[in-house]
Amino acid sequence: MTRKFFLFEVRYWLRQPMVYIFFLILGLLPFFAVISDNVRIGGGIGNVFKNAPYVVYQFYGAMSFIAILMVTAFVNGTAIRDFTSDTAQIVFSTPVSKRSYLVGKFLGSTFIATLPLLGVSLGIVLGSWWPSVDPLRLGPNYMLPHLEALLVVALPNILFAAAIIFAVAVLMRSTMASFIAAILLFVGYSVAGTFMSDMDNQHLASLLDPFGGAATDLITKYWSVADKNTRLLPLDGVLLWNRLIWLGVAAAVFIFGYMRFRFTDRKQKARPAEADERVPATAAVALPTVQLHHGAAARRAQFATLFRRDFLGMLKGTPFIIIMALGLVQLFVSLGFVTSMYGNTTY
Repeated sequence: MTRKFFLFEVRYWLRQPMVYIFFLILGLLPFFAVISDNVRIGGGIGNVFKNAPYVVYQFYGAMSFIAILMVTAFVNGTAIRDFTSDTAQIVFSTPVSKRSYLVGKFLGSTFIATLPLLGVSLGIVLGSWWPSVDPLRLGPNYMLPHLEALLVVALPNILFAAAIIFAVAVLMRSTMASFIAAILLFVGYSVAGTFMSDMDNQHLASLLDPFGGAATDLITKYWSVADKNTRLLPLDGVLLWNRLIWLGVAAAVFIFGYMRFRFTDRKQKARPAEADERVPATAAVALPTVQLHHGAAARRAQFATLFRRDFLGMLKGTPFIIIMALGLVQLFVSLGFVTSMYGNTTY
């Protein structure tokens, strides 16, 4: 049954244009980064080949972080589809197990979320074949670094983000909650990066980085240009432990969502019953004669009323308040801890 849910999600999403649009986006960015010096992903590369293994690792790390919103679209769509289409009661009334239902959906949506990242390799290879690129800036296209970057750098990042989004989606059953969780990942990683950059213990900071960028930078810190052009990332030491730690965190988050999930609708808070007050009888009165106006003044009044109601409704809404609070947290942390730049004190 798990296999059926997995294959259903794969077939469903492969018929949707969103997969191919994301594949194109993730392919075009590395493509232009290879053919042009004006496009950079993950910082400058200096004299390193534009298609070197080191560059491949950098591109996959950066693009897997950017792909969090894409992961949210696939995983959230899969997790809450039965609830938004009102088919959950039908599915839950069948003898399907929770393990088959959740594991199949999670693996299917995560597999689909990983497919667009293959565009990174395609963009790098096609960019290296572009006739306008200086041949002196290019080396051979080694396929092993692409495979290692996908499996070691990108896939654990996708699994970590997907586990969090999936757990939020199946428990909250809300698209807004899932995207707020994705924004929280962005902001949380940015804030944590500010603190980790000031840590004296670089080894500990590398282990605490959920997306593995700090571990990769620590390993390649003293690599020469020749090393960056040819060497593979050693899958041991700090990088291996970083990947294992955060894969374990992803598994723990998924298990938490799995244990809390129920084949029932979420409980809704009942409104308090209003007191039964008898309305006193009133004598019939003549209604005033009114005349409807459909002129420019009426349309302006309608526009102002709709604008004011919707605008104030969004300002008072929980999603806006949460997103604004996250933005303020990131702003205050950045202003409070970034006090030097290029050796100069900044205010």
